[in-house]
Amino acid sequence: MQKTTTVRFDQDTLALLDQLADSLGRPRSWIINDAVTRYLEYEVWFIDEVRKGLHASETGDLVAHDEVKNAVRSLGVAVD
Repeated sequence: MQKTTTVRFDQDTLALLDQLADSLGRPRSWIINDAVTRYLEYEVWFIDEVRKGLHASETGDLVAHDEVKNAVRSLGVAVD
């Protein structure tokens, strides 16, 4: 079930929103819904990954700095 909410945009943002909607052949509401959904999914993922990292840190499940540098070097990337 969908519910309606009100969002206020400045004129420049609204113009970009309408431009994108026109170029994709989608209504404004679809663009806004898609953007908010992507943002929320990313934020939930990011917070979960930070929690995993904090837990790994607390349990000592870490990789040594030199080991990471060596792994990056093995990919052909210059590391100081």
